[in-house]
Amino acid sequence: MLQIERFKQIRALLENTPTLRINQISEMLYVSEATVRRDVAAMEKNGLLKRVYGGVTLNTEEMPLNLRSFQYADKKDEIGKQAAQIVKDSQTIFIDSSSTVLHMLPYIKHKKDVTIISNSQKVIDSLAFTDNKLILTGGELIPRNLAYVGELACRALDMYRPELVFFSSQGIDADGEITDASQTETTLRRAAIKRGIQAIFLCDSSKAGRIYPHHVCYKSEIAKIITDSDFPKEYL
Repeated sequence: MLQIERFKQIRALLENTPTLRINQISEMLYVSEATVRRDVAAMEKNGLLKRVYGGVTLNTEEMPLNLRSFQYADKKDEIGKQAAQIVKDSQTIFIDSSSTVLHMLPYIKHKKDVTIISNSQKVIDSLAFTDNKLILTGGELIPRNLAYVGELACRALDMYRPELVFFSSQGIDADGEITDASQTETTLRRAAIKRGIQAIFLCDSSKAGRIYPHHVCYKSEIAKIITDSDFPKEYL
């Protein structure tokens, strides 16, 4: 089993059982305790979990982008494909830095004369050699996901009025409140939603029922939710 796969399985175990000991993880994954210790050390270094008395638990801060991209990749890819179908040539759109929204990129490369505004360095790098106009907000860089945030990024958005704003977040509850763990990225998303004509929320089913500290918006404030077939109907 690849290390990245073990990372995902360890996170999945901790989502169901908040605290686990090394020997418990070892037994559940059928790998040695030494392997688990190495994985735990690497995951702690990357901010994915933290050690507590009696074992390890999830870190409530956001997972780095390179690892988030592997989570529910098939679902995110289908969501990204559906979202890209909405984009028409010559439109102006905003794309945020979330891993779900980044799955749009392979499907919009063929679009023509689209103005794409983003706070994500990955978006700019991925679409650099396409027939589209790219605008990076600038601002303070968050290294873990190559996203720009802060007052400068929000001010840059004031210069534009995108027809479509594509964004994601870490949770949506049964009342339709969309929340996230990152205050700075939440502020940026709220600024983008405010400036956009229509906001489109990309959300895989794993995020249903999850609640985080920072309010992004309510589903009543957005035009569309794009999700997968496992998403609970009562949340839509």
